[in-house]
Amino acid sequence: MIVARSEWPAIREKLGALFLATFGRAIQPGYLDWRYLDNGQEQLLFSVEMENLDPVASYSAFPVNLVRDGRVYRTAMSMTTMTHPRWQGRGLFQKLATELYAYAQGFGTAAVWGFPNATSHPHFHSKLGWSDIYEIPTMALDLADVAPRKLPSSEVVVEADDAFSMDYPEPPRDGLTRVHRPKEYLAWRYARNPENAYRNYVLSREGIVSSYVVTKAFRDGVDLVDIQTSTPEEARLLLSHVVKLSRESGLRQAYCWAPTHHAVHGVLEWLGFENSTPVTYFGGRELIRSAAPGDWLNFRNWYLQMGDSDVY
Repeated sequence: MIVARSEWPAIREKLGALFLATFGRAIQPGYLDWRYLDNGQEQLLFSVEMENLDPVASYSAFPVNLVRDGRVYRTAMSMTTMTHPRWQGRGLFQKLATELYAYAQGFGTAAVWGFPNATSHPHFHSKLGWSDIYEIPTMALDLADVAPRKLPSSEVVVEADDAFSMDYPEPPRDGLTRVHRPKEYLAWRYARNPENAYRNYVLSREGIVSSYVVTKAFRDGVDLVDIQTSTPEEARLLLSHVVKLSRESGLRQAYCWAPTHHAVHGVLEWLGFENSTPVTYFGGRELIRSAAPGDWLNFRNWYLQMGDSDVY
């Protein structure tokens, strides 16, 4: 069944047990409400299979807008699937996903996309009709190997805006599809995230941000989860600054995503980043062809960041 917003509190209280049975670990308190209810989106995309008033399987998606050259597209990102071990092998994954896609299509959702893991990837293809868009490599940098000449010799005027209180203009019209990032979305995604703490480094002028890099500590390294820059020169200045700060903080590695067809990739290569692991599957399924971005299954039409995934 599709969960209505009025039914969410009762269902949510029981999803923790299903998560524990499925993955063998507890879910972070507050995560479910943050992700599915308190996200600024009108729709709740959550389908469950119930037995005796308890959920035994679920499939969900997160409503998220894409933008290309100023036009906004309504889509959804596929989220975590859960099936209690005693209910596996009964076709519930396909049943719940099909039910949810039909529901989402009914209010104009053009496509569903996401990042299946290695276990679920073949099932998204064989059972849900997904298409591969790309296999995204992680770019990695050994911070100790960065040449000092590539780091800022004088203090660059970089500000911190972890609360996303400044103004964040629309992304450049470069023909690429990306997740729509209004200020409200950024504050929800990073500042109010109940699982992770993020830092946001910005270049701005009179309170208007021109470039920013959001980071998250990961073990003895740092993930550059969101790199948005207006020019290659600002990318070089800001990324060099973040690398320098990370190295001075005693961190050893830096990680990020950057497609080869974007100028940021060249700046990262200049700093010494190289393609590495993990490699992340990226794919999707069209629901309403006329409402989806043109040629959206071609990765060269995308600009994706780690922060567009629910993993980072």
